[in-house]
Amino acid sequence: MGEKYYIGVDIGGTNVESALFTPDGMILAGREFHTQEFVESGVLEELAKQTKEMAEEKNIPWESIVAAGIGAPGVIDPAKGIVFNAPNLKWKDYQLKQEAEALFGVPVYVDNDVNTGLLGEVYYGAAKGKENVLLFMIGTSIGAGMLVNGEIYRGAHWASGEVGHMISDPEAASGGFTPIREGYGFLSSKMGGVAIAHHYREAKRLEGDSSEEQLKTISTTDVFRLADEGDKLAKGIIREGIVHMGMAIVNAAALLNPQIIVLGGGVALSGKWFIGKIRSMLEEFVPCPTELVLAGLEDQSAIYGALALCQLMHKEEVKAGKG
Repeated sequence: MGEKYYIGVDIGGTNVESALFTPDGMILAGREFHTQEFVESGVLEELAKQTKEMAEEKNIPWESIVAAGIGAPGVIDPAKGIVFNAPNLKWKDYQLKQEAEALFGVPVYVDNDVNTGLLGEVYYGAAKGKENVLLFMIGTSIGAGMLVNGEIYRGAHWASGEVGHMISDPEAASGGFTPIREGYGFLSSKMGGVAIAHHYREAKRLEGDSSEEQLKTISTTDVFRLADEGDKLAKGIIREGIVHMGMAIVNAAALLNPQIIVLGGGVALSGKWFIGKIRSMLEEFVPCPTELVLAGLEDQSAIYGALALCQLMHKEEVKAGKG
């Protein structure tokens, strides 16, 4: 019958990444495109086009694709494959699984992108073999995935892990908070890809030394680079974000008592700036020892988690006689 392959997908608010995997987790090919360029015309349509091109380039017949796994932002019912709300994609009550299967022509399994990130780290990354894991994904915004006694904890309405809405400032709790973007919570407005660049741009705007054209081009990567070069403003903004992030992680660790806390997402690639500070906060405030590490898969946790989701779900369906 020949070798079988999987498609793994990470749909983020900024970029969509896809990869063609062998069953043992080797990436044969990968693609990436900017999410917002295709929100109106169809993110899934572009995704299906690119994944099929990947297979063609590697001379792999589409019939050899066993399944596709998709990690997507927002509140998701993975069993039904419905995205209840994903503001960055303008998806509301969106039948992601159904639409994707129609376009891909193979079984598609979906979950929240932070949960797929969690699966990636548990099966292929820094939390391998652990049963109680807390993943903080610091990307465009901030979310968390929780593995409790070997099972993903999803909450009563599939909305567990929305840590971007945690409050770490009493003023915000008393009505003094305006999110930096619609749908963002307090923590996501203080730390994360959008927040760090936003606060730097706003501070530079007040200084009046930069044009609007210059300000538009500043990214979070630029802010970390400027901090490395000694820019005091950049350092201050990052330090403030780290304190809020650390408070959220300490509170979550005190509540859940995980074996390990993993920091993932694009911003975590600059982890040298904050992992030491957050470790110190955990040691000072949390009563039980908690290991804190950066994601073993760096910014690819979610795409490997999409592979793990495929493998787990396909195995379950084969056992049940459906596959």
